[in-house]
Amino acid sequence: MSNTPSLDNFIIRTGCIVNPDLVYLLLESPEIAEKDIPHTSIGVWQRNKDWIKASLEYDGISAAVCAGDSGGKRVVIVGSTGNFTAIDGGRATNGIIKKKEDALASVNFVHGSVLAVGILGRIYRMKDPSSWDVLTNELIKTNIESSCEYPAGGFLVCGWQGLVAHYHGVVAERLESGTNVILTCIICDDDGEIFACGQKGTIVHGKKNSLKPLWLDGITDDFWSITKFQGEIYVSSTVALYKLVDDETLELVKFDGEEIPISFYHLDTYEDSLMLSVGKKDAVIFDGKDWTRIL
Repeated sequence: MSNTPSLDNFIIRTGCIVNPDLVYLLLESPEIAEKDIPHTSIGVWQRNKDWIKASLEYDGISAAVCAGDSGGKRVVIVGSTGNFTAIDGGRATNGIIKKKEDALASVNFVHGSVLAVGILGRIYRMKDPSSWDVLTNELIKTNIESSCEYPAGGFLVCGWQGLVAHYHGVVAERLESGTNVILTCIICDDDGEIFACGQKGTIVHGKKNSLKPLWLDGITDDFWSITKFQGEIYVSSTVALYKLVDDETLELVKFDGEEIPISFYHLDTYEDSLMLSVGKKDAVIFDGKDWTRIL
């Protein structure tokens, strides 16, 4: 379709699936980045329609989708220095999560709302399109990289020094993870099975009180994203996408077709029917059978 962003001019930072016909990608211009100018180009893929483009005056690094007004969807983008943008029904609300800028790492959909996490244990929950509640627990000062909901209540986070913690109300409980590497992404299924990934090919797996690293021979890539899709666990580095087999080995995902992705980083899913994989130069979606390139 026309108006497609050119990867001669941009790299992809990350992305999220809004619905089967709508994907948001956060793009970066290397030329502008070299000048240390904060910026984000937004490319919105629409199935069988022209792309929509927009821009932000800060470095957007993560995006999540939640319920919006009038039954629609809201896309929430956060920047590395605490800026945020909430896009709902074509309207954008911009702001700063906290007046004192905080270094944020990611934003995730958790129990019907959106959580932003970052440096020194900072956690914020979006209260409405223009304000956030502080959920930081002062007992945890470790940098947090990612969050996910815990089905029995509360939410989980992961981060530096092997951090895995369960937050429930005002209580934060640090869990034993069996590692001290930076854990970059965490997920938990409806049965309470937890998976987290991180540096040096690390995957941590188990129930809340029995987490342990999986020892995966020959894998030393730093992992940046992990997800469960149609019963399988997928994990990505910047150069490969893997599928976990029998909780003990990783298989490279095989791609068919003429345009095979060579860059990876972030994974996102939509209602267990689509999985998005994005890297600096590739954005592809998977329906469980076929891969389709969107950029």
